[in-house]
Amino acid sequence: MDSRFRAAHPLYKWLLGFCLLLIIFVCAIPMGNQLPDVRKEKTVSMLTRIVNVATPQPQQYFVRTAQCHIPFVDPFSEDLMKIYKPQTFVTCSNESDLVTTTYDALQLRYVLHINEQVAQQLLNSTAEEYNCFYEEISYGQQIDTYDKLKADKYFTDGYVVPKHVEGMLMECQTAEEPHIVLQRDAFMFIQYQPEEPTPTPTPKAKTLGPRKPSVIMYGIDSLSRINLRRTMPKVHKFLQGPGWYEMQGYNKVADNSFPNLFAILSGYSPDTAKSQVCDTDKSGCFEELPMIWHYFKNASYMTAYAEDESGSNTFNYLKPGFTEKPTDYYFRPFLRALEAETEVTRLPGGYMRYCMGRRLANRYIYDYCRQFMQRYVQERPIWGMFWTNHYSHDDPFMPSAMQNMVLTDLMDYEADGAFEHTIMIFFADHGTRFGKLRDLKSGFLESRLPMMFIYLPPWFRAEYPSYVRALELNRNRLSSNFDLHNTLKHIIEIGGGPELPKSFDCPTCQSLFYPLPEDRTCAQAAIDEHWCTCQPYRTISNLDWADRVAQSVIPLMNEYFVAKNLSHLCSNLSLSYVHNTQIKTGLDISWHDALPQLEVAVYRTKFKVQQNSADFEATVVFNNVTETAEVKVETISRTNSYKEDSTCIDDKIAKLYCICISDLKP
Repeated sequence: MDSRFRAAHPLYKWLLGFCLLLIIFVCAIPMGNQLPDVRKEKTVSMLTRIVNVATPQPQQYFVRTAQCHIPFVDPFSEDLMKIYKPQTFVTCSNESDLVTTTYDALQLRYVLHINEQVAQQLLNSTAEEYNCFYEEISYGQQIDTYDKLKADKYFTDGYVVPKHVEGMLMECQTAEEPHIVLQRDAFMFIQYQPEEPTPTPTPKAKTLGPRKPSVIMYGIDSLSRINLRRTMPKVHKFLQGPGWYEMQGYNKVADNSFPNLFAILSGYSPDTAKSQVCDTDKSGCFEELPMIWHYFKNASYMTAYAEDESGSNTFNYLKPGFTEKPTDYYFRPFLRALEAETEVTRLPGGYMRYCMGRRLANRYIYDYCRQFMQRYVQERPIWGMFWTNHYSHDDPFMPSAMQNMVLTDLMDYEADGAFEHTIMIFFADHGTRFGKLRDLKSGFLESRLPMMFIYLPPWFRAEYPSYVRALELNRNRLSSNFDLHNTLKHIIEIGGGPELPKSFDCPTCQSLFYPLPEDRTCAQAAIDEHWCTCQPYRTISNLDWADRVAQSVIPLMNEYFVAKNLSHLCSNLSLSYVHNTQIKTGLDISWHDALPQLEVAVYRTKFKVQQNSADFEATVVFNNVTETAEVKVETISRTNSYKEDSTCIDDKIAKLYCICISDLKP
């Protein structure tokens, strides 16, 4: 037989067999007559099923269960594409690296290399001499800052970095005066720390426990699963590979970064933490709380934490930060040095630092992550969270310029072999909260559905097939931050640790390695009604009725300022106009049914106030007979930028609603 036929794809063989059967079937039909109706219907039905199998239908829902319908949003719909502007990647330096670093695995040390050809290019000479030196960056007396830079340390090609040096600012300059700087740069190092030896067990006690998976959390601020598909299609395609599971029913539990990340890392909401443990606005509280890195550390994991914008760091933006080093490797002191000691570049109209020296702000973070995995992941379990704000927070379309960089990160981690050992969580805190994207019909979902992908290494999938099946099932079921918190603790337990307390704020939440209930509600996942995406709403055409819902909310916002003792700083708000008001209908009412006439119902109203044209969105229980409303003010969303409206106060939540009298625009 011809080898081409022997190598034929099985699909071709199947199609050939099908065609032969079809020919035999047709030939068996009596000549001169049309197909009998019944036989004709069966044939058409069979062919229709084959065509349907070959042509999958477009996805309509992220989640469609008994109590939750989260509609799928086409990231390339016509209204979205009208405002979508892909961004161009901007480099921080076009120069080649004069100094680079490598890691000597035999010495367990970093080595500095000077590229002589680059030096000659920068000098425009082969004879002129130059010198290179560095200043060490070290932890300060206060853990959230850095110590005074140490004296200059000169080095030459092949210099072995001392093990105590975790960060440095480097400069090369001409030898002759006046000195001309050839290049400045900065390097951070994960200096290897050998595991402390443990007493040799007796022969009877010597047993091998379960293998402990490492956990790396790679985070991008303000990136929804919808916007990921739109701005980073290459990354999204990579995340469809073997071992990756997208939690398409993952729904945020709060408005902005801190409460959403805090829920993952502590299992608490800020309010519950205040009543049960300590006030997160007070110094020393984060040391009292049972943060997840403490559990990993107690289970013999090496730990790390890094973010790329000091002013917006999760535990420092209008928060007291840490009084003690929270993890084994803690990047913030080095970040503060980079921000203060290097040349900082911001993009036009951008608030956050884009470049620090010759590199993107997030490059320091994810290179730090790569070093952390390279140093440890093959010999001991590690946990680390590496988070970027600087390009995604202020511009929802800037991730389009970064997709090749992010894809390279993931591919580098894979090439290093890190994925053989690591459960990776590729995630966000929330989606876009304000701006043009938020104003679209899909903006409600855009802001509430952060991306959430979980990768399981091959050995883990082979050893725990029931957890894999649960994760596959849970991809299209409702889940929340508190479930992820429980999953992190479950991973520690898998490694042989004791049973750990589950998320305090959600007694009905669980690990994602167990099947979530098919009939789960937002309340059971600790998702407040205002953030819940499970239930449909219908727009009210009666404008008078719509206005009355919004009008009932504003007095409650003004009373909030009084209760917070802010009324002397914050202007009283008054309604300008209502964008739209919707009523919650329930899953059993279709778009074709008439709206129910209810005395009390749940509404979602989006409105503008006269003061500085601020936009808000509130979920309200409204009685259309008594004209009374029930709404928790601190769940109301601010849907346009507020950074220039509330400069008179530091309260992180109240800043959303306060239009400072001193900031009022004419």
